[in-house]
Amino acid sequence: MTLVDFERGTLGVLLAVSAAMVAVTGRSIEARPQAAVQVPVVSNDPAVQRTIEAQLARLAPGRLDPLVRVGGLDVRDRPLKEIVDVVAKAGGITVRYAPEVTGLDTPSTFTASDETVEDALRAVLKNEGLTFQVLGAKTAFIYRDTPANREKYTASNRAFAVAKADPTTLAQQLNRALRSPTEVVQPVIFPIRDSRTILVHASPERLAWIATWIAENDKEQ
Repeated sequence: MTLVDFERGTLGVLLAVSAAMVAVTGRSIEARPQAAVQVPVVSNDPAVQRTIEAQLARLAPGRLDPLVRVGGLDVRDRPLKEIVDVVAKAGGITVRYAPEVTGLDTPSTFTASDETVEDALRAVLKNEGLTFQVLGAKTAFIYRDTPANREKYTASNRAFAVAKADPTTLAQQLNRALRSPTEVVQPVIFPIRDSRTILVHASPERLAWIATWIAENDKEQ
């Protein structure tokens, strides 16, 4: 893999960054809107910037396959988890649960005549205080619907200025340090050498850890 491929590609594991990260790196980054999120301007090369923006756009939350419809379901007085499983099987999707989700044995009732799998799943969950995030066209992550959880499981984009280290090398080290296949929101790292920046797409959960790690490891090598 060439350096350009590395800088334009997706390296994997990391979780998102907030303004505190920018404070640690001592740099303010201009941002422009891209879909529902902001994409920092991180490369002096317009082609690299466009590639990054296109990749980040693909990482934005999508929808469960809208062509898959669920009908003929009439499940009464069954545990909530069983009903979710019925909808998931009918829609050909996989569901995962956040650790804080409880009450899955609560009896519930659900009927569906003809609706998308996404609408059906939302209808099952809404009266139980639950919601979900789409992780792919056929995968949904279910969690307790609270403001804290919505923030916890929502990814954002943030840029780190690298003062001393080589951005590509530092990104590789950070990727190894944070590798965790169990993460709900899989983090993505983009090292951009021409502007000495590392761009991260991730959730806020490891914000403090990442900020500290960048501060401690941004050294001449």
